[in-house]
Amino acid sequence: MLQSTLKYRKSLTDINKIFFINSENEKITVFSPHDKILVEFKKIGIETDSKTVEELISKLCLMLVEEYDSKLKDNENYSMKEYKVTEFYKIRVVLLNHLKELAYYLYDFKIDQMPQTIREFYKGKLDREKLLSKDFPME
Repeated sequence: MLQSTLKYRKSLTDINKIFFINSENEKITVFSPHDKILVEFKKIGIETDSKTVEELISKLCLMLVEEYDSKLKDNENYSMKEYKVTEFYKIRVVLLNHLKELAYYLYDFKIDQMPQTIREFYKGKLDREKLLSKDFPME
């Protein structure tokens, strides 16, 4: 088992910096039109018909973990920093964040109405924003 020597630091993600360029040379972001996002899901082999948002989120997370695990098996020194610049990672993270935003919108921005799996993403996000608004130091 590899042990990390790096200290964890909390940070907020700038959602507008998360993007990739698709095969049609279009910039795909979290806020791209939903029909373009559906095309990107098909390109990576995920059928969206009759799937819930939670199932799609689970599938993307599993794909990310399995790919990183396979890279670690090939090279024990492979870092998360290297992984985050791969096209594989960028595409799935954009799609994952799109689904998170979609879920938040579908539940009319009301956390108490969301299923637990979706709520976890936003509970932490809102708590961090609340902390930042009070000028608490984040370490």
